Amino acid sequence: MHQSLLQSLRSVALADISLAGRVISANDGFYAVLQLAPGSVVDNVAPYISDPSFAELAAGAQRATPGQVVHQGLITFLGELGEPRSLLAKVCRRGDHLAMIAEHDVRENENLLAAVMDLNDELAEQQRALARANRQLTAEKAEQQRLLQELAAAQAHLVQSAQLVSVGQLAAGVAHEINNPISFVRANVATLGGYVQDLLAIIDAYAAGEALLARDSSLLARIHALRERCDLDFVRDDAPAVVADSAAGIARVARIVSDLKDFARIDESEWQVADLHAGLESTLNVASHELRQSAEVVRQYGDLPALHCCPGQLNHVFMNLLVNAIQSLDESGNGAGRIFLRTGRQGDQGWIEIEDNGRGIAPENLARIFEPFYTTRAIGRGTGLGLSSAWGIVRMHGGRIDVRSELGKGSAFRIWLPLARTTNE
Repeated sequence: MHQSLLQSLRSVALADISLAGRVISANDGFYAVLQLAPGSVVDNVAPYISDPSFAELAAGAQRATPGQVVHQGLITFLGELGEPRSLLAKVCRRGDHLAMIAEHDVRENENLLAAVMDLNDELAEQQRALARANRQLTAEKAEQQRLLQELAAAQAHLVQSAQLVSVGQLAAGVAHEINNPISFVRANVATLGGYVQDLLAIIDAYAAGEALLARDSSLLARIHALRERCDLDFVRDDAPAVVADSAAGIARVARIVSDLKDFARIDESEWQVADLHAGLESTLNVASHELRQSAEVVRQYGDLPALHCCPGQLNHVFMNLLVNAIQSLDESGNGAGRIFLRTGRQGDQGWIEIEDNGRGIAPENLARIFEPFYTTRAIGRGTGLGLSSAWGIVRMHGGRIDVRSELGKGSAFRIWLPLARTTNE
């Protein structure tokens, strides 16, 4: 069995060779080194062995005693196709012939190692190329994300700008159309007040001559009946109050129209010095109907000097935040809704804060509330542009918006604006 195993072994070459070069016996591994079929007849092995040559090995064997090692080290074999292969071999004299054992092919291992190293280098280069491609892909993805965000912001800005212009034109037109009849109604009410006073004076003058009418009892009776029917005493007392209430109502309408005209300056881009307290008040007047139905407004104004700004645009910011607060109160179900308006200054910054005690904002939504088109409201209740537009306007003013919110307890939006003129366009 051992003989059979040695015969079929291909990783080790075994051979008995006569001093004349004829292969007496060999295993499959030896023939594989020579690139010959197992069992091939080889009468002269000299062409297959070099460095040292077979003649050198045979000469050494002739000088050696049986069993003595003739050569130990590398032997280069030339295969049938002329391909050199180096094996670590041991050659000794056995009787009148050579016995050879070759353990492994050094050059083949070197070639294999070199091939492996080349493959490793190629793999490393591919990995580097892949890493570069991944970095480039990551950079391109980040750039695409940035461009998408800019596109969304630009789209939101265009949509919001169009809305602002439309709202401004509509509000200005409505204010103008209302202002004209209000002007002459106010004038007519003032004139009517004068007329009422004159008429009452005439009536008093006629009343002074009532004694003269006593001669005509029927006429005096008709006058008394008419006086009772018209309730002249009540009219005399109530007419000035009615005129005064009408004048106050007209003044109130005129104030709303004036605030509406101020609020309508949304598309105004010219910077000017403005009182933001006045802007808050005009915005409150425009939203007064919704506020009366939803919340009590608590003013806590502090020291906030006039500053350079685009007042119409900031009014729009205030309106967006007020509308959000009103909607938050409506959705909370709390009966006692309150909205706090606070102002103040800190260093070179002024701030305006709008806080509500509504439903609040969930923590997972808080980071996205300023994204264009992002909204948590039901379809038809919001476009997702209000806070995005407010953020853009405040940022254009060189400021920022801080938010604090607790679910179920309410939200507070604080607008920070530089007291000196600064823009971030």
